[in-house]
Amino acid sequence: MESTIEIANIGRIRTDTDGEGVTTLVVSMGCPLRCAYCLNPFTWDGTKIKTLKMSVDELYNELKIDHLYFISTGGGIVFGGGEPLLNSSFLKEFILKYKNTGWKFSLETSLNVNRENLNDVLNLVDKYIIDVKDMNKARYEAYTKADYDRFYENLIYLKDKVDQDKILIKVPKIYGFHKNDEWKESIRVLKELGFKNIALFEYIDVSKHKQISDMAIKNRDEFVEKYIN
Repeated sequence: MESTIEIANIGRIRTDTDGEGVTTLVVSMGCPLRCAYCLNPFTWDGTKIKTLKMSVDELYNELKIDHLYFISTGGGIVFGGGEPLLNSSFLKEFILKYKNTGWKFSLETSLNVNRENLNDVLNLVDKYIIDVKDMNKARYEAYTKADYDRFYENLIYLKDKVDQDKILIKVPKIYGFHKNDEWKESIRVLKELGFKNIALFEYIDVSKHKQISDMAIKNRDEFVEKYIN
């Protein structure tokens, strides 16, 4: 039986966002994290009413419209979310079936999933884009409400199994939370672990956060009250 995936949206013709070439972002539903300043809370808070449930072939037929862009620029598909590795069996089936298209397949992931999910696609993904949040266990768990050890163990496992050129680590400066440049500690730890491709980015200012659901607002406000104020 062919796998299916629940998709929140598909973002086409992205440039200078996910690395080389023109890319199309497939945003899947579901996430194990509850980040205080989550950019896509609709993937987990129940507010997304209309989603797309697609089979492998249905998704391909939706994406192939951009085939010439991908081939001419060296781009391809970026699976994001939420957490795309929650759909690892679908991703495996999709990439194996359409790897001969010449498209690049990238993955935006927190790595906070069961090891078997990562193993499903381990040697199939062309580029891993890892959002680490924070390399300090206490800060990570305060911000994400998730298990740091599972993330960390998968991060080390990926480093040992995949070429460094296939891994981009994204380190955020979290507004109000990294009060004393604690993000620098994350970069130091990552370099000591042997990671070479590390990018720093400014995280969203909580005061400018878009309107979100009551559930996401409560999650954000609990964090702000405890760690920011």
